[in-house]
Amino acid sequence: MPESSGAAPTDSAPISNAKSADRVLSVLVYLAGRTRPAPAMAIAKACELPKSTAYHILGVMRKRNFVTYYPNERRWGLGLAAFEVGSAYLRSEPLERLGRPIIQGLAGEVNEVSHLAVLHGGDVMYLSRERPDGRSPSLVFDVGVRVPAHLTAVGRAILMHLTQAQLRAVYPAEKPLTGRLGQNSYLRCHLEAELAECRQRGYAYEDGLITPGVSCIAAPVFSYENYPIAAISVTFFSAHRGGPQRALLAEAVSDAARSLSKSLAWREPEGEEEPLRLVS
Repeated sequence: MPESSGAAPTDSAPISNAKSADRVLSVLVYLAGRTRPAPAMAIAKACELPKSTAYHILGVMRKRNFVTYYPNERRWGLGLAAFEVGSAYLRSEPLERLGRPIIQGLAGEVNEVSHLAVLHGGDVMYLSRERPDGRSPSLVFDVGVRVPAHLTAVGRAILMHLTQAQLRAVYPAEKPLTGRLGQNSYLRCHLEAELAECRQRGYAYEDGLITPGVSCIAAPVFSYENYPIAAISVTFFSAHRGGPQRALLAEAVSDAARSLSKSLAWREPEGEEEPLRLVS
């Protein structure tokens, strides 16, 4: 008896679509792993794509804002949509679940409030908070609170590792930077200098910009692509911690951030990146 006509089709469309999706993701991953935009030929070679295919994929991704083209440099970099997708992942439960026991351990070790935060547009949003009993500041941020990123140590810890294109997406030239107590007096050149200083130290430090008398030390958390996806911090009364104690806090925070990064399959890259410069 002949087989019924309901046999599985041999349509190759699903395979073709999967291959196209794989190529798009290859381009996205390649650009995400770089510190600066790349020419189309370099992208095509790294992703093993024909030149015409690479241009077609980049054109489609550009329309959807997943990549940005810089005509003066003839190079391609990540677009705002890619940044937004990354930010959405940062707010997901896996990062919070992996980070919670680490910041719990940090808070217990240093006896200070510990936070896990992510970048959300021009703000940072706090995902988790651990507060030990005793002397820790009462003026700390609750989970879900958003604060201007450039005024916080957690924000600077993330910002100091973004590319120029990503920083331009976070801080468009026409958008003023909010100063302390809501004043529009914070200059971009100040942020540029502070980010450079943070990168040189390897961690971010903020004293009294959000709450007078309260300081914060933060270190970045990296994904397996070496992208700064979050930051871990400790918050403390400025008068209670002198220079040597702050150095110990910075070491503990950096160790906690490194531990969370490694749980995300991060490997410390070789070499150093060029200093960041913001667009005025």
